[in-house]
Amino acid sequence: MKIVVLLALALLSSCTPAIRQSIFPYKNNNLDVVKKGNFGFSEEEEKFLEQEAKVFNIEIPDRREIRRFVNYFLANRQSFENTLRRASYYMPIIIPILQKHGLPEELALLPVIESAFNPFAVSRAGAAGLWQLMPSTARRYGLRVDGKVDERFDVIKSTEAAAMYLKDLYQMFKNWELALAAYNCGENCVARRTGGINFWETQNFLPLETKNYVPAFFAVLLLTRYPEKYGLNINMERVGLMANRVKEETKVEKVLAGKNLKESVFRDFNPHIRGDRIPAGTYILPKMRTALKEEKVILLENGAKVIIR
Repeated sequence: MKIVVLLALALLSSCTPAIRQSIFPYKNNNLDVVKKGNFGFSEEEEKFLEQEAKVFNIEIPDRREIRRFVNYFLANRQSFENTLRRASYYMPIIIPILQKHGLPEELALLPVIESAFNPFAVSRAGAAGLWQLMPSTARRYGLRVDGKVDERFDVIKSTEAAAMYLKDLYQMFKNWELALAAYNCGENCVARRTGGINFWETQNFLPLETKNYVPAFFAVLLLTRYPEKYGLNINMERVGLMANRVKEETKVEKVLAGKNLKESVFRDFNPHIRGDRIPAGTYILPKMRTALKEEKVILLENGAKVIIR
C-alpha cells in the first residue's frame, strides 16, 4: 500500500436530526452525474485504489463516484489546495496518534472532508474542530467542552478522541465502510438504517452525504497520491508546529509575553482557549519553527513519505 502524504504537497451517539455537514455540497452543479467522458483511471491509479481498498479491507467504491468527487475537488482547486496546505501543519501531530491507536494512517486525511482542515470549523448541527466532533461524543471520549475551554478545537486531544471513536466504530461494525458512515451520521443511524450488514447493499438507505462519504474519501486519497498529475500546485510555507502542555493554570497574557506572540496568532492556533486563562493540562501551540534549512523525510511503515520542511 502506498499513500503519499506530502507535507510539501500540502498534506457512540445517535443520528442527529441534521446530518453533520461535510465540506462538499451535494446540490452543487459540479456534482451532477457526468454522462460523457472517461471514468477510468490509469493502471497505476487502479493499483493504488486496489492497495487502499486492501488497507481498509473494503471493496473499491464505484469508479464513477470517485471520479465525480475528483472532479468536484478540482473544480474547487484553490480551496482544495489551501486545505492541503493547512493539513501540512497538523500531519506531524495527527499521524503519530493514529499509529499509536493502530489505525490506518490514511485516516489522517479525513479532516479534508470533515472540516477542510479548518480548526475553527463548526457545522450547523454543532460539530466542531478538525474532526467535527459533536459535544456529546467529545465528552464521551474525555474532552472538556464548556465556557472556558472547548477541547474539540484542541488538535492533539480532539485527534485522540477521534481515533478512539473510529476504533470503537470499527469494533462495532467490523468493517470500515460502515465505520466511516457511522462517523458521519452516528452509529445508531447506521445500525438502524443498514442493520449493520454490507454497506454496498444498504447504502441507499443512508443519507446522501453519508452514502457518498467513502468515494469522496477515496478521491482525496487519489488526489494526494498524484497531485502533479491533477495539476495541484501546493507551495508550502516552511512552518512546523510544536505543542506544549500547560502544567498549571496560566494567563494567556503571560504566555504571549514569554513567547513574544501576538494574541491574534495565539488565538489562530489555539481556538480551544476561549477565555483569558489556560487551564492546567491544556495543550497550546505557541511556538513555530520557520525557515528550516533542511527537509526531514519520514518514511512510514505503510510506504507513505512525509516531508517536513
